[in-house]
Amino acid sequence: MNKYRLQSIGLGLSLWSMVMGCTAQNAPLGKEEAYRPLDLAQLDGELTAEEPETIALNLFGNKEEAVEGNFSQEIEVLEQQGFKRTLLLTQMNLPDDSVQGIRYRLKFEFDQSTGKWGLTEAGSQQSCSRGDHSGHWTVELCP
Repeated sequence: MNKYRLQSIGLGLSLWSMVMGCTAQNAPLGKEEAYRPLDLAQLDGELTAEEPETIALNLFGNKEEAVEGNFSQEIEVLEQQGFKRTLLLTQMNLPDDSVQGIRYRLKFEFDQSTGKWGLTEAGSQQSCSRGDHSGHWTVELCP
């Protein structure tokens, strides 16, 4: 009887820990739940290319030659397993008085028949310059 009671308590604590730790601001980097899903059908541009980085930059990258301030843009490989790759495109110091930065979590799969990578999932989050979410990555709109 005590054995089952201890297992129940352990399960309860585990579930409580998962619920308390899974808010958008506290979620680990790269988790889908922490990103606002983007509709791939609404994107303007090619969803396939020889390299995932090319797709990421063509769809979401800075298309202007010069941006005011200390704008920066970085692509990081979060995960790569066989024919799947997940990238994080981060843009900081945007010329927007409410949005400090935006980042895109992008999932790709390689199609062996075409020899190209294709975007399969996309999500975004932002860092606000002011308000309750200032300085934190969130899916909430910035004030």
